[in-house]
Amino acid sequence: MGKGIRMHWLAAMLVALAVALPGYRMGAKIGVDYEVSHAPRTASGYIVGAEPRDLGPADAPRAALFVHGFVGGGNNFGDLPDRLAAQGWRVRVMCLPGHGIDPRDFEQCTPDELVSAVIAEADALRADHGAVMLVGHSMGGALCTLAAAQGKADALALGAPYFGVTHHWYYGLRAETWARVACPLLRWTYKGKALVQVNREEAKAQIMSYRWVPLRGAVTLAEIGKRASSPETLRRVTCPVLVIHSHGDVAASPEACARAFEAIAAQQKQFVWADRSNHHVFVDYDREQVIAAIESFAKTVPSHGSSS
Repeated sequence: MGKGIRMHWLAAMLVALAVALPGYRMGAKIGVDYEVSHAPRTASGYIVGAEPRDLGPADAPRAALFVHGFVGGGNNFGDLPDRLAAQGWRVRVMCLPGHGIDPRDFEQCTPDELVSAVIAEADALRADHGAVMLVGHSMGGALCTLAAAQGKADALALGAPYFGVTHHWYYGLRAETWARVACPLLRWTYKGKALVQVNREEAKAQIMSYRWVPLRGAVTLAEIGKRASSPETLRRVTCPVLVIHSHGDVAASPEACARAFEAIAAQQKQFVWADRSNHHVFVDYDREQVIAAIESFAKTVPSHGSSS
């Protein structure tokens, strides 16, 4: 292709982008406003499925903190929190800052704010209970890893943890790179039901997830994954660790997760593959296997954990 033709196509693409962007931005604003105004909510104002919950006996010797993933909510863990509570655990299902009420809130969240929120919840549980297990999904898994690296966990259970986005050839660049490039141009990207990554189709309706995602939030996600997967972080994770992932996870990279697992310094660690599932392993086809693995792991957590 000659230089003149290349310049012609480049100019045409820039013109098309300039014409399309205002329309997309207006459509995105309408979509976000609609999502916020029409989402079913609890009496406390949270979108149903994202509300914080406290379960189980208040005087239990062991507590579990559940930390959900990127633009998700506590119901992404299925009935695992209720089952642990029924077994005598004190259970706290948190709602991360920027989540559960309005996706616009997530634009203002920093990685430090999200990590600090998890640490504060873990410290509050440690004040009243002998041992604390952190249970994280997706971005919540990365956040739990960062908290565990600071001595905030007596045990760490991770379902489809995010240490990097699964790469697909048609992305060209890594998804994290695209997020940084697009952020100055686009405020929002759409994540409809079709992009809720679960193989069990009927589970999609029960998974709380923002439909409109702020690009700044995606950049924040990338930074959290970068911090969690760093060798410095992983060699400071010494508590017992259980990791559950799927080779078919199209969202959180199984390869990045396997590399992170190998680098974790804990002497007691276990990796379980749940390959009938996609990203939402707690509600997908392997959900009973996943829950059973965490219940079994939980039984090994002593009633009196190590001091942080």
